[in-house]
Amino acid sequence: MRYGMVVLVAWAIGGPGAMATGAEDPKPQSTAKAADASAEQPAISKEAVALRDRIRRTLALYFHQPVNTADHTPADILAFCLAYGCDTEVRYGGSAGQAASGIGCLCWNYPCAGYQLLTLEGSRPVARMGYGLQAYPSQLLGVLAASAVPAKYQMRIGTFQGTVADLVAAEQLDCRSGSDLSHKLIGMAFYVSEDQTWKNHRGEPWSVERLLKEELARSFDLQTADAVNRLLGLSYAVERRRRLGKPLGGEFARAEQYLAQFQEYALSLQNPEGTWHPSFFAARGPSSDAWGTLRSTGFIGEWLALSLPKERLAEPRMVKTVSWLANWLETGASRWSATAATPRQIESIGHALHALRIYDERVFKPHDAAPADPAAARPPENGSAGK
Repeated sequence: MRYGMVVLVAWAIGGPGAMATGAEDPKPQSTAKAADASAEQPAISKEAVALRDRIRRTLALYFHQPVNTADHTPADILAFCLAYGCDTEVRYGGSAGQAASGIGCLCWNYPCAGYQLLTLEGSRPVARMGYGLQAYPSQLLGVLAASAVPAKYQMRIGTFQGTVADLVAAEQLDCRSGSDLSHKLIGMAFYVSEDQTWKNHRGEPWSVERLLKEELARSFDLQTADAVNRLLGLSYAVERRRRLGKPLGGEFARAEQYLAQFQEYALSLQNPEGTWHPSFFAARGPSSDAWGTLRSTGFIGEWLALSLPKERLAEPRMVKTVSWLANWLETGASRWSATAATPRQIESIGHALHALRIYDERVFKPHDAAPADPAAARPPENGSAGK
């Protein structure tokens, strides 16, 4: 399928060293590993097959109802790029327009609903915050990293021509103690080599481990998505180090222990049908707020699908969450209209779809007889956002 890009395998294989030097993302290698793994997998149950098919059917339904550059802001496109990575398609100029790369539209600073995400600070590209733009600091960097976009991928702002590596450098200069560093941590864990240090604009030394330390110490609101973004940042960094075979000492060990404890806390707040209260971790119980329930369940389900040990993804509590998300999204697909949806609804849909996609990659893709077409997993070619 067109949305078949491997998320976790890309993180495991792509390597911060490969990204930092601009090497090609080795998708053929990751596909071969997936094929080898599939031969070792035991058969899955009929119930699991039904869930797998529902997940993939749901992902396909929303993939074929894309956002467009006339009606949707960069924030909306970011949500869909989170869900579908480098496979994301948008329609250029309207819902009936030509298909274009979602990642390309963002990195080439296309006007989207009149908004342009990028601007220049000196000679470096930065992503702007505000309505229609980034909802969270460093959100673009985090989405590019989660999508395994190479550091050499082009970025353009007017006459400026640079690469994602230039965005990484700008984000490094903007490291500030006490600020929200969750998405920056996702980005640096992918684009920066394990032992690399850098200095911010004040000359202070930073590293991925210091970002971890700052995020572990940062206060956060239990009843907002910020709580989950923080957990996602910690999880990406720990998972990255683990898959590279590096020891989990220091702040990485602290983060691993903290995440394990928070996983149990999150699951203790789960409703019987697999959902969470719209207040995220600040309340438990059902709610009449359907979109709020989708939002909290999508965010938390996304984090758990990423961070739980693989053997725990088949536990009934996780299966209930994934089944609920797939059912909610599939049932609502016939009524879904990308042009009529609010920005908050689009963001909620994006995180819920990403939760399903991660779960599919980790649980079901190893059982597939045939790996996905490697060509469908590659980032858009430099030189054009169009497909």
